[in-house]
Amino acid sequence: MLPLLCNRRRLVTAGVAAIVACIGFAAPAPAAARISDPGRPAGAARRWSLVRGSDGHVAVVRGDAVAGPQVSDPAVLSVETDVAEHSLAGAGENDPMRAQQWALDRASFESAWSTTRGAGVIVAVVDTGVDAAHEDLGSVVLPGIDYIDPSRDGRFDPAGHGTHVAGIIAARVNNGRGIAGAAPDVRILPVRVLDATGSGVSSNVAAGIIWAADHGARVINVSLGGGPSSGVQIAIRYALTKNAVVVAAAGNNGASGNTPVYPAAYPEAIAVGAYDQNLAKAAFSNSAAYVDISAPGNEILSTWSTSAHSYAVASGTSMATPYAAAEAALVTATNPKLSAGSVTSIMEATARDAGAPGNDPDFGHGQINPLAAVVAATPRIAGYGTQGRGYWVVGRKGSVRAYGAVGLYGDARMLSGVAAGGSAAIVASARTATGRGYWLAAASGAVYAFGDARFYGGMNGGPLNSPIVGMSGTPSGRGYILLGGDGGIFTFGDAKFHGSTGGMRLNARVLDLAMTRSGNGYWFVAADGGVFSFGDARFHGSTGNMRLSAPVMSMASAADGRGYWLVASDGGIFAFGVPFQGSMPSIRGLPGFYPWTLRMRAVTSGNGYLLLGADGSVTAFGTARYFGSAADGAIDLMLAR
Repeated sequence: MLPLLCNRRRLVTAGVAAIVACIGFAAPAPAAARISDPGRPAGAARRWSLVRGSDGHVAVVRGDAVAGPQVSDPAVLSVETDVAEHSLAGAGENDPMRAQQWALDRASFESAWSTTRGAGVIVAVVDTGVDAAHEDLGSVVLPGIDYIDPSRDGRFDPAGHGTHVAGIIAARVNNGRGIAGAAPDVRILPVRVLDATGSGVSSNVAAGIIWAADHGARVINVSLGGGPSSGVQIAIRYALTKNAVVVAAAGNNGASGNTPVYPAAYPEAIAVGAYDQNLAKAAFSNSAAYVDISAPGNEILSTWSTSAHSYAVASGTSMATPYAAAEAALVTATNPKLSAGSVTSIMEATARDAGAPGNDPDFGHGQINPLAAVVAATPRIAGYGTQGRGYWVVGRKGSVRAYGAVGLYGDARMLSGVAAGGSAAIVASARTATGRGYWLAAASGAVYAFGDARFYGGMNGGPLNSPIVGMSGTPSGRGYILLGGDGGIFTFGDAKFHGSTGGMRLNARVLDLAMTRSGNGYWFVAADGGVFSFGDARFHGSTGNMRLSAPVMSMASAADGRGYWLVASDGGIFAFGVPFQGSMPSIRGLPGFYPWTLRMRAVTSGNGYLLLGADGSVTAFGTARYFGSAADGAIDLMLAR
């Protein structure tokens, strides 16, 4: 049995603050005294079993009789004694409404709403009940079930915890009241398994999970925990067969021994850790190998059940879990055909890496990334995780937008200290070999990794004679090259140095580069169209001795190395050893967006290319496909292979 980390909570009722005791959230009494068991005295010890019927349905059977001859029956899946369960909230303080919902500012829920707000998805809240009379929930809450008081239907919450969880997920938006839920168009299915003190037992939790899966829940939020229970684990497995994702709180023992908390510690559940306003692991959040993902969990404002107008701020992995549940709901709403396993995979694959590189015990796969998850789940790119046609446009402030069959893994807007101008400005990018991640590079030579991209080093703080202007990843995806404006080359990871113009006097500034398919050579181009080749990159010609009507801005090479294209700022194309597929010489720069054409990237076949305008526009030529354009300024284009 684990103590609940909640000593007091400041509530806001009709705009008036009042400090109240955290009802029933003192150190809980023994489990048998804390549960009201329908049909049995409250203090009676209880054994229970999980039994599979002839129709395949799984049910909780309570009573000592199951410990007899039935144990050998293959239909009896588990026999055990109830273990204590309790909600996993922490201490809380009062704050205003949406303006203080830092979690929505840090996680991209509102950006994902342009695709879906979760309509059509039912999220079960297995908890202390949900107050259906609350002004910010109302019709959101469906009739559910109450295992504490069978005369009720779950739409009653004497503790407040379940109402807080439900508000994080589904509080209405634009209704002039309270807060905004992370998935505001979902419906909440209340499953009450904890009493007024926030305590309960495992048999009710197992029964509640099964009931929710049987009654249409695609996501089941379990912001509670206790000791191991094979019956609860089997119940989760049953829910997965019903295509329901089970999201569970990882536990609040981070500062007191990291005692494992179940059901989060079971591999079948998505275990959710908590991070704070600084995107750092919350001190209370468990650090463990079973943590799958992390979400905002510190000082979270949400609905409360003291009255129809009550709100409170609470901390705990209980609060992080509903944010992850909301992301799962948005993914499911985007593509209802996804299996529970696919939803989990998308959430993990699109999470922003945090802490130690890769999967780590503090953040798991990383911090939730709702927009990227929704993009990945979109049916038009149901082949998520495979190579496909598409591209990313990098904005002038380091934003990244994904088009076509590519995922979105984060951008510089999630990083502190990255400015729109100066040495901190993002100026270049490169994708990984898998297409499941990318790097962004700043003018200072700082490098930021997203998705499956690994950080191999950067020049931030090191001596530079000229700012960084270009970047290219190696064919293996295990390294990259940075290009300076003077033609200086800086290699990291498995990238190899083959030469540079860093010590030469050039007629024009260097602007872009391309790497050979082998990774053993590269070209780069200057504004006068001069091309410099190194390693196994062959020289095919240049415009270095020509008089140009507009400066050259970028280059792209054929995959087989037989040639390359140059593009000028007016959209004029120069082809050397490769076919000309079209140009935009009549396009003139617009005020504030000069030069017009910034980058060009070629498709693998060599029979087409894309041009990126400084306003974010993308134009396709030859066999290259157009998937969309950004509406604001851009600095780079990454093309999937």
